[in-house]
Amino acid sequence: MTRRWNIAVGNFFFKYHNALFPVLFALAVLIGRPQVILGSPALDRALGVCGVLVALTGQWVRLITIGYEYIERGGKEGKVYVSRLVQGGVYALTRNPMYLGNGLIAIGMSMVAGAPLIYLIVLPLFLCIYQAIIAAEETYLRRQFGAEYERYCASVNRLLPAIDRAKQVLAPRAYHWRQAVRKDLSTMAGLFLGLVLLLVLRRLWLEGWEAVRADLPQIITAVLVVLGLYGVAIALKRQRKLFYTQGE
Repeated sequence: MTRRWNIAVGNFFFKYHNALFPVLFALAVLIGRPQVILGSPALDRALGVCGVLVALTGQWVRLITIGYEYIERGGKEGKVYVSRLVQGGVYALTRNPMYLGNGLIAIGMSMVAGAPLIYLIVLPLFLCIYQAIIAAEETYLRRQFGAEYERYCASVNRLLPAIDRAKQVLAPRAYHWRQAVRKDLSTMAGLFLGLVLLLVLRRLWLEGWEAVRADLPQIITAVLVVLGLYGVAIALKRQRKLFYTQGE
């Protein structure tokens, strides 16, 4: 009964999984009030730096995954759907590398925000939704690919990657960085802007408007540069003038 309920939740949220990051980020901004969690401003700043590194690691996992083996994650008509069982690239190390990357991004951004309610509400909600989506996808894949998928599950972990096999698995394969960048442009831009906003809000709550105002020109410049570069990249991508090789 619990499993059926979990799968039903996963199928429901799969339809809206592309909006999960923006919605939960907005929720974090609305309810999150940063505090000095570790009792020392210096330690808290270190926590924020660690959070940025964790989030960037999550983005790196996504880029590595897409560059070695792109998998269609959009589903079909709002439902889980894949045309083939991908087992190569990073998918030979973990069955859910993209969700692993997303989880690291969510954890990292929560560390940057430094708000107790984000740790208590937003992050657990995010992780629970993603595990339900994974359960729903696994049910579909078992039904679709049967014994082939069972053999894949028996040899590859659900989430934690087999790092010791990485060189053996990835070394013989070509890495397509253009594919990785063009497929993940929006996530990269959103991650950067989200981290900037969280850092600004954190400083605003803890140090006041005067502390933020001193750096406002640099903050605005950084945001405009990212938005400008993102806009240009998207325009060139649509015209197939950027991040494409001949024949793609």
